[in-house]
Amino acid sequence: MIGLCFKSVAKTLETDKNALEGDAMASHRHRYQWVCIFAVLLFSAPYIGAEAESTEPSRRPSTNIVILLVDDLGWGDVGYHNPEVATPNIDNIAASGVEFDRFYVNPTCSPTRASLLTGQFSTTHGVNGPIQWHSEEGLPLEWQTLPGYLKRAGYQTHLVGKWHLGAASTAYWPQHRGFDSFYGHLNGGIGYFDHVFSGGLDWQKGGVTIREKGYTTQLIKRAAVDLIENRSIEDEPLFLLVSFNAIHTPIEEPQHAGAEHQGRATLLRMIASLDRAVGEILSSLLEQPWGKDTVIIFASDNGGSSPKPWWIEMLIPPLRDGYSSNGVLKQGKGSVFEGGIRVPAAIWWPSKVESDQPLSEVVHIADVLPTLLDFMELKIPNVDGRSLKGVLLEGSPLEPRPFVVANFGSEAMIDWPWKIVREGSLPITPDFLKSDTWHLYNIESDPGEVVNLREEFPQRFERMRNNLLQIPRRESVQFSTDGSWDTFGGHETRAPWAETARGYDDN
Repeated sequence: MIGLCFKSVAKTLETDKNALEGDAMASHRHRYQWVCIFAVLLFSAPYIGAEAESTEPSRRPSTNIVILLVDDLGWGDVGYHNPEVATPNIDNIAASGVEFDRFYVNPTCSPTRASLLTGQFSTTHGVNGPIQWHSEEGLPLEWQTLPGYLKRAGYQTHLVGKWHLGAASTAYWPQHRGFDSFYGHLNGGIGYFDHVFSGGLDWQKGGVTIREKGYTTQLIKRAAVDLIENRSIEDEPLFLLVSFNAIHTPIEEPQHAGAEHQGRATLLRMIASLDRAVGEILSSLLEQPWGKDTVIIFASDNGGSSPKPWWIEMLIPPLRDGYSSNGVLKQGKGSVFEGGIRVPAAIWWPSKVESDQPLSEVVHIADVLPTLLDFMELKIPNVDGRSLKGVLLEGSPLEPRPFVVANFGSEAMIDWPWKIVREGSLPITPDFLKSDTWHLYNIESDPGEVVNLREEFPQRFERMRNNLLQIPRRESVQFSTDGSWDTFGGHETRAPWAETARGYDDN
């Protein structure tokens, strides 16, 4: 390996040639510096192309896969988008590989995880909101998953960290959805030190609750490093999903429990702790003789938590802790505006996937599954996502593709550079506050979604509105309207989550 190199890259958002003159939001992205990660001169396993129709790989896959999925990290919560933030290790991935400039996810945790693992949009897989503490549901059992496909191809498959795709029944657990092992928590968020979710301890290994001291970011990092360092090159190829709960609420100081948080300053220290954990995982990986034969994907599951309208803060107290930055993007987590669904993301595959410019193609997290299967010469199932192999390895442009993102009460369709938004109301919204407002934006020239072009482009608006309303939707997860909100951290008031799940005795 060779040492670190430094380069400064100036980037600007492209301006739509057809946008209105004087558009206030034709903006420039600030300059920033990238610090390159250790460069790799040779790649041991040459890539061999494959057609999606092939039923068996022409050779057994040998390339390893590591996905680093972080929680609630906003567009402006990484150093390469915001000089206020120090994330050198995350920046390294983007600088040494390919940064996705237009990477879209769903507005909340569970739907994004479901899209990552199934390759489907939320309108197809049906998980259209966060799975709550009292939910009897999870990712519908009919869906095959990325670890399942890889396991059948000979991979070891491991998950460390957050699951959030079903806890009430062991049938929904990761051990029954394609993962060989699981260490972490089942539900949406836990206290960083007490590991409690909605009154119950939610920390397990191999299906059994464990009481373990430590800050979850560091515990997850340590488990990932252990899996990497205890694997030999003769073993089956590795698929490792490292699913951090950071920087999800509660806002807790990394250094010691009980410290009074200081808003954004504490969150920045949480981000720094997360970045160090990412760096240690990458260092451990690159120290292995097989480490350079690894595809690494980094992404946030949704936009950062930012202050919400007063009535949401009143009804859902956990949403008050919003200290993330989504830069110029509008709103944040839980919203179908850009701040909720456009996130930092990058891919790095040494000597294969590299670029000194961000990828401007529009990408959805559902594209990860077909892309990885295509890289490994495995059959691509019938999914909403599409392989990015051509654009990443050969520079082939992608065909235009509209898609829908939704959250309870609101939805949006993106048909780049256009976006239509139906801003609805949550089921819990009082009747006197209910609304159903429509917007049309050119998000290439107006990424902050300031200028509603609905009246100026009525034909385009009606066409996109009709297309949005005609898309079939599946609802598999219901949103609670009884005020029983999830709580993250606190005293134990019930039995641990693992041992109270249906089917636990048969686990």
